[in-house]
Amino acid sequence: MKKYRNLADYFEYRGRRFAERCTNCGACLEVCPVYPLTGLAGKDPRVVMEKITGLLKGGEVSAEAYEMVFSCNGGCDICSKACPEKLNLYSAFTSAIARIAGSGKQPPPQVYQVMPKNRYNFQRVFSALQSKPSERRWLSRAPANPRPAEIVLFAGCQATGMMHTFLETMGILDKMGVGYVALGGDELCCGTAAMLWGDLNAAQAMGEELVSNIAAFKPKKAVHFCTGCHVMCWAMLPRFMDVPFESGEVAQFLVDNLGRIPIQKRMDKLVTVHDACSVARLGSYENPRRLLQAIPGIRLVEMKHNRADSLCCGGATNTWRADISEPLRRVPLQEAEATGAQVLATTCTGCQKSFAPLERDYGFEVRSYISILAEAVGVSQEDNFKRFVGGMTVDEVLTDARRCIEASGYTADEMGPVLAEYFDRFCPGHGRRLGSM
Repeated sequence: MKKYRNLADYFEYRGRRFAERCTNCGACLEVCPVYPLTGLAGKDPRVVMEKITGLLKGGEVSAEAYEMVFSCNGGCDICSKACPEKLNLYSAFTSAIARIAGSGKQPPPQVYQVMPKNRYNFQRVFSALQSKPSERRWLSRAPANPRPAEIVLFAGCQATGMMHTFLETMGILDKMGVGYVALGGDELCCGTAAMLWGDLNAAQAMGEELVSNIAAFKPKKAVHFCTGCHVMCWAMLPRFMDVPFESGEVAQFLVDNLGRIPIQKRMDKLVTVHDACSVARLGSYENPRRLLQAIPGIRLVEMKHNRADSLCCGGATNTWRADISEPLRRVPLQEAEATGAQVLATTCTGCQKSFAPLERDYGFEVRSYISILAEAVGVSQEDNFKRFVGGMTVDEVLTDARRCIEASGYTADEMGPVLAEYFDRFCPGHGRRLGSM
C-alpha cells in the first residue's frame, strides 16, 4: 500500500489534486452549515474557494482562506456530497492548514486544548481531575521488552479525559474474558490532532511513536477506542510505513464477539443514535445499533438525519471557533429531542464532549453507546466529566478533585484558570455561572 514518502507528501498530493480539479463553483460552501456563521457569510462562495485553491497552488495565505479552514466542522462531508466533482474538501483543508503553518502563521490560540503532550490539553487536565496516576488501569506507553499481548486496546487522545467510557470498555472486555493490554492517550497520539494545526511532521512522528508502542507487544490486533485512531493506523500511516498489526475499532470488535458479552440487565429505554462523522465515513454506523439492540428493552428511533446523513456535532469548529459553534451543536440535539427519545447515544468521545455540557437544556440523557452497554453488563462508571460541566463552579470542581490534582502534579492555582476558560468556551450560556475565577 506504500505510495508516498511521508504524511506531508500525501497531503501535498491531495491538496494539489483538489486544486487542479476544483472549478471554484462554490457549491460546497453554499450548503456548508458553518459558512453562514463566519465573517465570510456576505462574500461570494466562489471568491472564497478561489482563495483556497490559490493557496493550495502555492499562493498567499488570504484572510478568507484562513478563516474558512479554521472554522470547518472537520469532516461532516456535506460539502463533498454537494460537489459536482465529488471532491473531498476536508482533506484539502488539511493541506491548506499545513500551508498556512508553513507560512509562519499561527493557528487559533485555543488549539493547545487538543495538542498532545501539552500540559493543559483536554485529556491531561480532565484525567488529573478524575484519578490519581497510581490508580489508572492503563499504561502511558509500552515498557521495555513487554510481555506479548494478542490485543492492545488504545484509548486515543480523548477517552482518558472522559475516562468513565474507557474504564467501562475495559470492564466489558474483562467480563467477556478477553485478554488485552490497555494503552492510554496521555502521552501517545495517533497524530490526527497535530494535523489539525498543520504540523504534518509532528503528526507523522506521533503516528510512528504510537505504532512503535503498540508493536512492542507483538499483538495480532490493535483495537482503537477512537475511530480516528483506527483510520490513522489502518488507512493513513500504511501509505508510507509498515504497520505490523491489524487495526480495528472497538464497536466492530464487540459486534464480532457479541455472543461473549454477558448482558445482565434489561433497560426499558427509547434511544436515538447520533452517528459521528468518522463513523459515517467508514460506513460502520450499524455496529453501535447492533450492540444496543442486543440489550433487552432497548428500542431505537432514528433522527431525521442519521447514518451517512448524520449532522456533525460541531467538534472541530468548537475547537477553533467556540464563538460560532453553539448553533452547530444544538441542531443534532434538537433533532434528537424531536424523536421523543429518552437517551441520545453518541458513537464518538468528541461528540460526547460536545453535547454533554448542553444536556440540561433538553429532555433526554446524552450517553455513549458504550456506557449504555456497560450498564446492561453491570460495569457502569460514574460520568465525572458530565458532573463537572453540568453545573459545578470552578471552585467546586477544584475542591472535589483536590487529591487527584495534587497527585497528578498540578496545583489548584494553575488549574483554576484553565477550567474557567474551558467552561466559558464549551458550556455556552453557562460560562459566568460555571466559572468562578
